[in-house]
Amino acid sequence: MLTKPQFGWSDFSLEGTSVYGLSYLTDIAFEWIDAAISGLKNLSPFCVRGNLEPNRFLCAVSFWNCHIIIEDDAGFPLEKEDIVHEYSHTSMLEFCRQLYDDISSCTDEWASFADYQNENTEENKQALTGKLEELKELIIEKEKFFGESYWLL
Repeated sequence: MLTKPQFGWSDFSLEGTSVYGLSYLTDIAFEWIDAAISGLKNLSPFCVRGNLEPNRFLCAVSFWNCHIIIEDDAGFPLEKEDIVHEYSHTSMLEFCRQLYDDISSCTDEWASFADYQNENTEENKQALTGKLEELKELIIEKEKFFGESYWLL
């Protein structure tokens, strides 16, 4: 889903969608994990965001699908042709699993992704490790709600 950060960029893609280059202007690891934790805790859809420089990236993570929206980041009214919308049959649980896997596989890089001066890398890594552990526990705890016998409201 997310590639290893390199030079302030990470590529994002879900099954059946395009590849989007997301910049360091959004602290993806921390913001996305916080959103995923909140979504799983409450069993509620959530949204993550990113910056494409130019344009704005939004991914609405619902129970059974993810919706990607790309829009211009200017402040003028949008026309229908100005908006890109893609979707993937990726459940909330699967999104959270992929997020956990991708970020935990290279915590050093994600801990310093938006730390432009590399001033707090060790503190960031410890905080990120704690958030990843919480996300992992929630994935295990909430797995039962994403089986065939459950219906989420």
